[in-house]
Amino acid sequence: MRKSILVFAGVLLLMMLVVGTVTAGGAKQVGNTVYVFGPTPDHGWTGSAARFAEEKIAELNRAGGKYTYVFKSAAGPDEQIRQIEQVLTESRYPAGIVIQCSDDAVQPAVEKIAQANIPLILFDRLVDDKSPLIRERMLVAMGADNYAVGAGIAYYFVEKGMMPGDSVWELPGDNSGATRERSVGFREFLLGTRSFVDDQRQSHNVASNRKWSQDQVNRIVQSQVGMWSRDQGKSIFASYIEGKTADTLAKWLFTHDDEYVMGMLEYLQTPARTAERTLFENNVRAVSGAGGLIAMYEVMARTKATAGNQLYQPDGMHIMSASVRPGFFVDAIQLMVEHLAGKDITSYYTDKAAKRYMEPTHLVDTQSYLANKDNPSWRGFD
Repeated sequence: MRKSILVFAGVLLLMMLVVGTVTAGGAKQVGNTVYVFGPTPDHGWTGSAARFAEEKIAELNRAGGKYTYVFKSAAGPDEQIRQIEQVLTESRYPAGIVIQCSDDAVQPAVEKIAQANIPLILFDRLVDDKSPLIRERMLVAMGADNYAVGAGIAYYFVEKGMMPGDSVWELPGDNSGATRERSVGFREFLLGTRSFVDDQRQSHNVASNRKWSQDQVNRIVQSQVGMWSRDQGKSIFASYIEGKTADTLAKWLFTHDDEYVMGMLEYLQTPARTAERTLFENNVRAVSGAGGLIAMYEVMARTKATAGNQLYQPDGMHIMSASVRPGFFVDAIQLMVEHLAGKDITSYYTDKAAKRYMEPTHLVDTQSYLANKDNPSWRGFD
């Protein structure tokens, strides 16, 4: 009898070891690792956001505690999808995942995270609106309001004198939802169907006598995408301005990124481009960027007389940036920390029904930059 009991106990122990990596119902156990997926921390807004994330993760790991935080950077969607698939095949599920999707193409991989019921926070490039499953199971989606970026630029142009039917040239970012939303936001503000809510949560609308017709909006000229690249933006702009005259050059240049503006100024402010620079400076009323590039802010603060050999803002022209602070990637990670500590994070939502937090958009030009450059919430990226 004693021998039978020992044999039974041994079998029971073996069974416990075999199923030790699963929970009731056959699901994997949850480990103590939190993964943060993002871009390579090299350049631009996304690169700066990634550097903020790395700093936050290092701080959390130095502090110790139950969870280990791991940052996984990817140069593009294919690499990020492979990283997610590798993490999901590990013996234990992550305790949580915070992800800045490289592209909309990552959505199916994010759905696998949702299917596994892993605590999930989306940052910046949001794919929840395309997937009911992701929307249902995510904790929060935190993003720049790209509709507001576009609407804010349109609002700024109107404030600086843009009239219905004025010529507008648009240089888009890429083929992502962020770009589409900026384009839509710009047009809808002019049509009078969308408000712009500023960083003080004040709402602005186009005046009834300044609204554009659908036909006028349809005449906005949109170039090929520049992929957020200064060099590509410079090349596209060079092709656009070649052969233009005062009658054919757009008066309002709606670009989606500060890097584009820097590339345009680099092109124009070289000795070989005197004719194009003169045409540009005499006819363009305003140029928008977006993102919050510190070097762009510094350009706004320079005039031709004070610039020396540096890039400058032409006299009588308005250069502006619709800026969103990249440091709110840190906020996304901190919300995961609070969730895992058992805290309620729903009060952070700006849209409770959609479970979203949208970061405010700052409209930065020479005046607002000089007035707020020491304000941490206006911190740009380098």
